[in-house]
Amino acid sequence: MRTTLDINPRVLAAARAKVNEGRSHSIGEAVSEFALIGLEPEMTAPPVNNGLILLPSAPGHVITNEMVAEALLDD
Repeated sequence: MRTTLDINPRVLAAARAKVNEGRSHSIGEAVSEFALIGLEPEMTAPPVNNGLILLPSAPGHVITNEMVAEALLDD
């Protein structure tokens, strides 16, 4: 779809660079890619418990206190 836009000079320069590097076929495609990236949801802060960042868990995989104690003995 063709339309007329007032594009920030920095965005236009980045789009031209992307085309010149061969990462996009046209400036319009490059600007569209930048716009789509801007529409992606922002990363949320990781969950925290008692000041510690919680790592993602694997479903069905539980780590018990006994497992931790055994791992500490291995050192």
